[in-house]
Order: sequence, then C-alpha cells, then structure tokens
Amino acid sequence: MIFTMISLILPTYNEAENIPELLPKIEEILSGIPHEIIIVDDDSPDKTWQVALDLSQNKEDVHVIRRVDKRGLSSAVIDGFLAAKGDVFAVMDADGQHDMELLPKLYVAVKENNGLAIGSRYIEGGSVGGWDERRHFLSKIATKMALHICSVKVKDPMSGFFALDRKVFEEVLPRLNPKGFKILLDLLVHVPKETKATETPYTFGVRQLGKSKLSWKVQIEFLEYLYDVTVGRFIPLTFVKFCIVGTFGVFVHLIAYGVISRSIMDGDPLTIGGFSFAVIGATEIAIIFNYLLNNSWTFAHQKLRGTSAIVGFFKYNVACSFGALANWAVSAYLFSIGWIDFLAVFTGAIVGVMWNYTMNRMFTWRK
Repeated sequence: MIFTMISLILPTYNEAENIPELLPKIEEILSGIPHEIIIVDDDSPDKTWQVALDLSQNKEDVHVIRRVDKRGLSSAVIDGFLAAKGDVFAVMDADGQHDMELLPKLYVAVKENNGLAIGSRYIEGGSVGGWDERRHFLSKIATKMALHICSVKVKDPMSGFFALDRKVFEEVLPRLNPKGFKILLDLLVHVPKETKATETPYTFGVRQLGKSKLSWKVQIEFLEYLYDVTVGRFIPLTFVKFCIVGTFGVFVHLIAYGVISRSIMDGDPLTIGGFSFAVIGATEIAIIFNYLLNNSWTFAHQKLRGTSAIVGFFKYNVACSFGALANWAVSAYLFSIGWIDFLAVFTGAIVGVMWNYTMNRMFTWRK
C-alpha cells in the first residue's frame, strides 16, 4: 500500500486545557503515517488558538487556523479541509472523547474503499459510554430522523469521528450545507449513493476537562438542518423565520398602538391626527422589533454588527415602507374589482411579506 498523507482536522472552541495533552498523543499514534494536524479554532475566549500556536512552534506538521468571523463546527471542519494537503481527511473532537487509537484504522479503511470510514458507537462493539438515559434517547431519535435523508446509510450518521477520501469531499463541496455540528451527516446526505462507507466500533469517552458543547442551540440547529435539506429546498428556512418574526411583529404593533393611543387620548376622544400618530409610531416600533429579531435569529449566520447594523436598519426601513405600499396597492386593487375584503387584505399582506423578504434578502442581508 502506498502511504499518503492524512490531514487530521481538530475543530476547537474553549479547549485550551485539552490541546496540550491531546497533541503529543495524536502525534505518537500517527508517527508511522505521513500526517498533518490542523487545529481550527473559532476565536475561543480561553485563547485555545494561542495555546495551539505556542505548541505548534517548530512543528511542521501542526497548523493553526483562527477564525474571527465565523462560528460552527461544520464550517470549521470545511475550512480545515480546504486548507489540508493530505489525500485522506480525518475529523476528531479535541476533548479526548474519541478513541484516537482508531485513526490508523480509519486511514487504512479510506485508502481501501476510496470513500468514508466512520468511528461508530452503534455497531456491535461500540458504545455511547457514560451517557444518561435522556441523552441516549435523544441521540437515538436524532439518528433515526437523520437516516431518512442520507444517501448512504450507516449505523451512526451523527458521529463526529470519521475519515474520508479527498476526492469525495471535493465532489460534494458545492452542495454542502455547513450548519450546526453534524458535518458527517451533511456528507452522507450529499455523497453519491454508490460511495462506500465502513464503520469501526469505538466507545465514546468521558470528557476530562472543559465543558460539553451539546446545548439546546445545537439541537435546534440539527432540526433546522433537517428542514433545510428537505422542505427547505422549496421554502427557505429564512423565509419561514421571517414570517414568524412578522407574526410576532403584528402583536407588538397592536400593543404599541394601544399604549401610544391611550397616552394621547388622556380621557378625550381620539382625533384623526392622534390616530395617525399612534399608527405611525406603532409601525416604527414593530419595524424596530422585527429588524432586531431578524438580525439576531432569522439571519443569525449573517448577523450585522456595528456600522453595518445601523446601515442595515435604514435599508430595512426603506424596504418595509415599500412593502407596506405594495400591500396597500394590491389589496386596494383587488377590493376595487370585487374581491371579498378579507381575501383582498390577506393577498395584499402576502405580497407585502414576499416583497419585504425579497428586498431585505437582496439589500439588507445579502447572501
């Protein structure tokens, strides 16, 4: 067998305590194989990137990428792959919970099948280790959901410990959706059905240092990913979120109108001028609410900050103003030609939402 290089990607976030212990062990295990280790850190507050840089001094096989404008394990792994020189790519967590002794086996398996090799917790001989019943149950449910969308079926599509042939990655790269923590799942969804995948059992270890990254946010990102690669191909998730925010905005608008109108009335009947002022004020409050929520949630992956957030706010205001005009024009026209008022208003509202989403996608939060 011709020994070619393996590029091991270690995505990190707040792993400053683990890296010093992990690196020497990995280098010893891979000592008989041409290799490089690429640490991709998401600008950790505990300065994992600095610790890794210090450890990489005088080591030609250790490289560090510090990402200051990106977040997420999947995108970190992809950035590591793009920087890698090897013919075999491998991924492993930096918290010591993956059995690094399996790295040579995964490497050999990829060289033999030219596809994927996975460290599996769910084939015979594998185990989730010391997980509690709740986490084990959630993992089983997630695994079953994930298998329905995979082109290549394996027992553990959610594993974070795997290797693959460089050519496999290069072929699917344009189709990948780097959201959340499950990069292997994304690969299994997009690789050709004939891609070969082998699984090697291992027992998921117990984290010794640092904190687990599994959180409610990670679980929501998993559900969002499932939506993206199924229904999301027809109705973008960002559009669904945009509509949800808009619905909440209606309630904010009504509450704001009630507060402003009552403060203006002060016991007297509401005049047309007072009514108009209350409507305009409530509309702007709803726009501010919608913008902030859309920026932090709907378009979280493109969140505007600093000066860009201020400029984005003015763009959002302009887009929504024209959206309101489009809403009124469509509903008024449909009513004038004999449509039922409710249906005319509903259709106009749909047009307004579509306009606001499209314009803000083009100008406020550009792809």
